Amino acid sequence: MMHFSTTQHITGLQDLQGSRALAAARTGSDWMVASIMAGESDNAPQYACPAVTPFTFGGFTLTVGCTHSIHNEEGRRIRVYVITATASTGGAVGSLSYVERRVDTVVATCRLSDNGLLC
Repeated sequence: MMHFSTTQHITGLQDLQGSRALAAARTGSDWMVASIMAGESDNAPQYACPAVTPFTFGGFTLTVGCTHSIHNEEGRRIRVYVITATASTGGAVGSLSYVERRVDTVVATCRLSDNGLLC
């Protein structure tokens, strides 16, 4: 009976940490979306994805990165950003306390020309 109780306790903690990791990853993704959209105004330079740098947030190691591609559609410049935010905690991968969650987000912006007027 004791072994069953310990297993329930551990899986309950893993569940909770998984939810927290997901919340941290979503926060990282939201931060990057806000950074991209903050500079979206007429004739302003478009956002350049920064180098990926891990940092600590709420007890989790959070890594947020993005890539972008540019597409031409009917004379407009569409920039598509792919954001990846990963939050992890609990030591090494495979350890009982390790938890990791990843959130991928896609954001698109539109300009009439590079760094020009918004669509």
